[in-house]
Amino acid sequence: MKANSQSSDSFTVISGLAHELDSPLKSILALTRKLINDYKNRDFEFVSYKDFKVIISTLEQLDRQLEHCSQTTSRMLFVGKRHARLGENICQVNTVIKNVAGDLTQQLKSARIKLVIRLAKDLPLAAVGPVECHQIIHNVLINAIQAMPGGGKIKIRTFLNKEHSNIGIDVVDEGIGIAPDHLPKVFEPFFTTKERGVDKNAGLGLSIIYSIINAVGGTVNIKSSLRKGTAVHVTLPVFQSK
Repeated sequence: MKANSQSSDSFTVISGLAHELDSPLKSILALTRKLINDYKNRDFEFVSYKDFKVIISTLEQLDRQLEHCSQTTSRMLFVGKRHARLGENICQVNTVIKNVAGDLTQQLKSARIKLVIRLAKDLPLAAVGPVECHQIIHNVLINAIQAMPGGGKIKIRTFLNKEHSNIGIDVVDEGIGIAPDHLPKVFEPFFTTKERGVDKNAGLGLSIIYSIINAVGGTVNIKSSLRKGTAVHVTLPVFQSK
């Protein structure tokens, strides 16, 4: 029974990490195809400054996505229990949010969604690795985007809770919301209210978030109302230097 449980746990982790690779790889594919389609039939002997900026900006997004894939596959080598092995890493949450927002620019534009970002000044380092933090922010925003088929606004903000020595991250969307009977199940692996398919949610995003946040000693809470939207509240411990 114990062996079966361990196998199931390992399968969940591997599936979750595969899911983490799927999204950035689709983004890389979309970015490269757009770049090719925009420039393959251009007949010019030089690149204008505007074209140069577009190309460099796209390459920078590709670089971040490929770095994310590289670090994720590296962690797959250490999978052996419920969580991928998390190092005692630190990161600047505000920087991660800016990077994720940059990575999702095309998806937000295509979905007709405006991302409103409010970042606290002088935010201390969080006691979580940059890859894990990226996964948290990325998955929350992807869920929000998928919950807003008609477009709208997503608000994300950070703040410092000095009393509890933690960093807060709030993400609020104007999406379709989550039914009350589904809310207790959202952190279960493979649970999803969305259809399966190439561009659909695999039901692993929130499970991954929950696992990572628990592993670093943080918390995550979700409040939602049908047709009114969803609010995700995450806390991450502040890094304490020894």
